[in-house]
Amino acid sequence: MSLSVSAQDFDPVHPDYNLLKQLVLEKINNKRARKVKSVLKNNEALQLTSDNYTQTLRATKFESNTNNKIRINKKIKKACKYNGYRNAYVDYHITSINCVNFKGNKFYLDKQDTETNTHLFIGNRPTKKEKADEKFKANPVKLYTYQELADLIAKEFISDEGTFKILNNGFDKFGFSLAVEQRTLFRSKIPKIKAIIIVGGNRITW
Repeated sequence: MSLSVSAQDFDPVHPDYNLLKQLVLEKINNKRARKVKSVLKNNEALQLTSDNYTQTLRATKFESNTNNKIRINKKIKKACKYNGYRNAYVDYHITSINCVNFKGNKFYLDKQDTETNTHLFIGNRPTKKEKADEKFKANPVKLYTYQELADLIAKEFISDEGTFKILNNGFDKFGFSLAVEQRTLFRSKIPKIKAIIIVGGNRITW
């Protein structure tokens, strides 16, 4: 993959999910390789389960699920089995993060904007008089590059290694899905992307 492709801006309105997923998985597998672990391989049943979660759960539900791991883990294991997964061990990680480069500043939505796709701008909402001033310059909320966003998502998955075994060599299969939460677009909200990765295997090694 060329550097120029991964350096493209991630547009939450028109996302290239395949590119983002590829970058995240490369980072995870590179980390596993440095620890002399096998490469994770996609599994149809785990993929179907992860797809169902991103399609049916809102971003806020993803966030709350990270705090109910024992209960949700049972539900995910049951779903994986229902979808045809037969191996003994399954683990998962769910995350929901901002998918634009927002640093906690004030921002506003400009529904009349025709220059950007998100229509989000840094600062206080300008008055009509301020916008009419020839010196006025809007400051759009900055977008992440695909590489930057992939770094954040992979870091979320890997940093939870204390309870989530993504780097454990006993896990060799995965299902991975992500999607921009559509309810966060074109509103006075920062767009979020929800992601889930499920790993499975026959054993856990230490």
